[in-house]
Amino acid sequence: MLTRRDIIIKWTTISVAALLLELLFGFLLGGAVIFGVHLFLPPLIVGIVASLEDTHAGTFFALACGVLCDLALPGVFPCLYTLAFTLAALACSYLAKNVVQPGPLCSLIVSALTFAVADLFIMAALGLTDRAPFLEMASVAVREMALSCVLVLVCHPVLTFLHRKFTI
Repeated sequence: MLTRRDIIIKWTTISVAALLLELLFGFLLGGAVIFGVHLFLPPLIVGIVASLEDTHAGTFFALACGVLCDLALPGVFPCLYTLAFTLAALACSYLAKNVVQPGPLCSLIVSALTFAVADLFIMAALGLTDRAPFLEMASVAVREMALSCVLVLVCHPVLTFLHRKFTI
């Protein structure tokens, strides 16, 4: 059992690592447009952390990441990422505990799931308000998810290392 001090150190370290990954991503690929889409890192981090940690901790981390994304990024509606990341974290945690063992494949699956949940919220909001064409929105969502999930190759080892470092 981790002490309160250990828990604070653990989550501070994971949060700093997530911010450093985002900073590195911003420097290297921040403005890159590949096949008409921008890469997006937060769903990867949320999904991987939710799959590695217990349900409560992973969901709280996803909630915090969602709030930060909602504050920093324009969304289709308020609290988009807060809702999407929290629901996705619950599903990711369930998958990692009951369906797929945590590892690179699990990280890829939960990252894609987190993207899918967020994109479904976006597509539903745009479809109801703007009458945007479903096939075009789905095409953008799939391209964004496929290209961004390549970054699992960087995020998974870093977050798994930190998880193992703090797991007794």
